[in-house]
Amino acid sequence: MKDDIPPLRMTVEAGKLTPADAFSAERLESYRHGTTMFVQPITDPQSKKRRKFWAILGLIIRNCNTPWRTVKDAANAIKRTFGLMDDGGTAGTVRIMYPRSLNDLTEPEFEEFYEDAMLYLQRVTGIDPETLSKESPDPGDDEPPASSSSEADAGSGGGGESPNPEGNPAAAATPHRDECIAKFLQFATDEETSAQWKLENLAPTVKAAWVQQLPDDIPFVEACCRTAEQLVRGDIKGPEAARYLHALAAKPKEQGNGDAGRSR
Repeated sequence: MKDDIPPLRMTVEAGKLTPADAFSAERLESYRHGTTMFVQPITDPQSKKRRKFWAILGLIIRNCNTPWRTVKDAANAIKRTFGLMDDGGTAGTVRIMYPRSLNDLTEPEFEEFYEDAMLYLQRVTGIDPETLSKESPDPGDDEPPASSSSEADAGSGGGGESPNPEGNPAAAATPHRDECIAKFLQFATDEETSAQWKLENLAPTVKAAWVQQLPDDIPFVEACCRTAEQLVRGDIKGPEAARYLHALAAKPKEQGNGDAGRSR
């Protein structure tokens, strides 16, 4: 599951990074000074309207009376309202549904979602979000798309050929494994359900669904389930669980990821 909230937009200046727009500057200020951050340069920034959507949600959470505590809660509620949900499989007669990532929407699809979301927010808050957006930090202009030659060079790695994921089992499996990790951690850290309920339902719901989706990677699914159980019980913290599982996901299947999970 990809993170919906757009990354910070930064400008390289004399060996340092500075916020490229007011929206990024405000978000950067929300971190404690001195915090060490891992930065991965990307060349495909989200559109201005997508950044504006998150800026408006932030303003609504801070200034309006809403049923949501966080921006993420608000976004997920809007997704559920308009059916932007992924099918997580079934366990018995129970169907598991998860909010989709807005990053999966094309620009035309997002434009339609944005208009629906603004109307929905106005009904909930009684305030026109577009009027409120005038107070939001400037999300900056969209950057021009990279030239086709640059994209080709970046994709080829200088060798003139596209990378072959089949030559690297770990690289081919990682996207699916990352999604699997996200679902287990999301279930384990859900604040609206009790620890006992999570422990009773983790295997018959989330694990059962991912055994079906990754039938050739069951040891990894089992490792995710065991780690999620430890997280629910409080034996480990969320960041530790995430680091462990993502390190496990980077290993090729033939290296025995199931054994690594049992060695914890």
